[in-house]
Order: sequence, then structure tokens, then C-alpha cells
Amino acid sequence: MPDLRALMQLMRLPAVFTAWSNIIAAHLIATAGHVEWRYLIWTVIASSAIYLAGMVLNDCFDLSEDRRDRPGRPLPSGAVPVRFAWLLGAGLLAAGLTAAALAGTRVLFWAVPLIGLVVLYDGGAKHGRFGEVTMAGCRYLNWIMGLSVMPVDGAAWLIPLPIFLYTLSLTTLSAIEVDSTDRQRVAWSIAGMVAAGLSMIGLTLLGVLADPLGLVAAGALFVIVIMRLLKVRQDTTPETVQAAMKTLIIGIIPLDAALLATDGRYLAAVLLLLLLIPSKILSRRIYIT
Repeated sequence: MPDLRALMQLMRLPAVFTAWSNIIAAHLIATAGHVEWRYLIWTVIASSAIYLAGMVLNDCFDLSEDRRDRPGRPLPSGAVPVRFAWLLGAGLLAAGLTAAALAGTRVLFWAVPLIGLVVLYDGGAKHGRFGEVTMAGCRYLNWIMGLSVMPVDGAAWLIPLPIFLYTLSLTTLSAIEVDSTDRQRVAWSIAGMVAAGLSMIGLTLLGVLADPLGLVAAGALFVIVIMRLLKVRQDTTPETVQAAMKTLIIGIIPLDAALLATDGRYLAAVLLLLLLIPSKILSRRIYIT
């Protein structure tokens, strides 16, 4: 049996709480704060399993690259057997699909394309022209899966747009995580974050998100994130980029909380921020990128 810490590193366990926050925020917006516990619990389980599967399969597909660039990671170092990792990834996908089915047909309906996008991204799309869009699509579908406790129609399709743009920006930055001085990508990442912030303002002006006071919280988050990216633009060493990536990934939780706040659910937004605690504690010992 592989070492527990190596398994947690393989699955990027600190980041799974961002999948939880996606689902919880989406669920509370869709139900107007009236929790449907069966749907919520099974959807969180489905999202978690699919997310963790994506992390595991990412390293399985990237084994040759990691042997060259990241030899200390669980698979190239031998801490986790490669065959075990493939089976774990497949098993987690099956578990995610099963949990989605137990949540209901609408959740299952969106879990299937989400799994498809995860496998597509891990299997090679991440290296192609539309890699960033594919990853952003995974986050978007995860949010839609959370919203699908109710029929998703009309303006509801627009609610996860800030998450899509934020993830697009984050993934754009990740391309220079190991060995690059491509400051142009950092500039595109900053532009993406600005677009994500503007999309929240737009959704509020359109009345899709009802409470403009929530934009204050969103504004604070985007200021922190953009300042971090400006620092990366000055120093593109792998250590600086990885530190920024950690901030941006964990930053998904406060972004979800800000979306809840702009829906007028302040208490829920504050409580959602509690997910930062396990994520930050675990990320001190287990890498998140």
C-alpha cells in the first residue's frame, strides 16, 4: 500500500475543498438558501471524486514529463506505483459517476460531460491550443452540476462565468510553472482576472446577481490576486509562480463566497470561507499545484 502522504500529494488533497465550495455555493444560490441535503451531500461526493480523479490521472498521463522535470513527485519517485495510480483514477471516476447518479438524473446529466472534459484535458488537451479553455470548462461544469439541483435555464447559465474566467486565467499562468520566463502569459493571466471581476459587475448590473454589496468582497479578492500576479510578472522563477498558483487555487473558495454574497447570502458566504482552514493547513505539507 502506498504511503498516505504520497497519495494525498498525488490527489492534491488541499485543493479538493475548492470543488466543495463550488458545489455548496452553487447549491445555495439555486435553492435560494434552502438546502436539499440529499442532493448536496451526493453532489459534493461526486464532485470530490471527479476532481481527485482528475489530479491522479493528470500525473499518470504526465509521467514522462514528470520524470524529467519533477522527479520527486509520487509517481516518478516510485512512492506510488503507476499501475495503482491508474486504477485509483479510474475508481474515483466510477465513484463520482455513482454518487452523481445517487444525487439525481440532473446531476448525473452534467457529471458525464464533466468527466469527459477531465479525461480530455488530462489526456492531452492541456498541451493544445484550447487547454486553458478545457480546464475552465471543467470548473464551469462543476458549478453547473451544483446548480442542477434545480433546472438550469435562463440567466443561471451566466452565474459561473466569473469562475470560468478566473480558472482560465489561473490555467494560463500554470503553463510557466516549471521553466519559462514568458511574461506575456502573466499579462494574459492578469487580463483574465480583470475580465472575471468585470463579469461579476456585469452580472450584478443585469440583475443575475442581486446584491451589489457583495462586489466589495469580490473586489478585495481580485486586488490581492492581481497584486500577486504583478509580482510574478517581475519575477517568473518557478518558486514565485508556484506560490502564486497556490494563492490562486485556494482563492477559488473566497470567489465562491463572493458569489454567494452578491446573491445576498452573507452568512453562508462567511461560513463557506471556513473551507480555507483545512485547505491552508494541508497545503503547508502537501503541494497543491
